[in-house]
Amino acid sequence: MKNMLRFLLVSLSLLFTGYSYEFQDDLYPDYHNEVPQGNSVNSLLSPNFISTSQGYTVNEGETARLPCKVKNLHGFVLLWKKDGQIISVGQHIIDDDNNRILSESRTDGIALILRQVRPTDSGFYSCQISAPQPRFIQHKLHIRVKPVIQIDEGTEIILEEGSYGNLTCSILSG
Repeated sequence: MKNMLRFLLVSLSLLFTGYSYEFQDDLYPDYHNEVPQGNSVNSLLSPNFISTSQGYTVNEGETARLPCKVKNLHGFVLLWKKDGQIISVGQHIIDDDNNRILSESRTDGIALILRQVRPTDSGFYSCQISAPQPRFIQHKLHIRVKPVIQIDEGTEIILEEGSYGNLTCSILSG
């Protein structure tokens, strides 16, 4: 797994360093003339995000699903990052000791799924296209924690039916 990850990261670094190969072959003298010129080629070949950056609030212990849909993804790799640290390359999750992070692959992108979310899962998650000019969308994930309420102890209160009383409580967290 680590060797495959190294190969993928080296491949990506070559892509980002601008290494290229210019096609030169006398067998195809009209090769460049067959490709239409103008912006239409770039818009057909360049990947574009369908998903938009969003903010999500999920209750502690539940599952968060962060979408990343891309048009014209053909051969490009999607990276998921949390607060700038890579957590997945394509469908491969990096260093998930508890098996809580999954990737759901589709033809138009990859959704990041976080199971049994914790407060430490809060943060910024970005989905990046591995292109010569990388682009990304960013989701903000907020985890709503369960409240912990303490009723202040005091003297016993006995009330008659229909009368009012006061209880004091404190919210310790949440």
